[in-house]
Amino acid sequence: MLNVIVDMRIREGRMQEFLAACAELRPLVLGEAGCHGYEYTRDVASPFNPELPIEADRVTLLERWESLEALKAHLETPHMKASGTKMKGMRVSVDIRLTESIF
Repeated sequence: MLNVIVDMRIREGRMQEFLAACAELRPLVLGEAGCHGYEYTRDVASPFNPELPIEADRVTLLERWESLEALKAHLETPHMKASGTKMKGMRVSVDIRLTESIF
């Protein structure tokens, strides 16, 4: 199982527009072969590190894919290509990590 962790910073004043675009995209991705999860998350206060500030402009996307092939196919879908273009101007930055399950 592959995990994709996408950490995004959203431009000031664009969060609601960005979340609306994500809400449209999510069911399409969840319907793809090999997708086992596609969840948008945001910072909340943590009892593990209470000094850590909540960053209201951060959205973290957690994805789970059956295989690298499924992930590659996902990136080539028309809805992903269209959403990438649509969301590009809404984000300040995007950092992506790929991990694999150990057990």
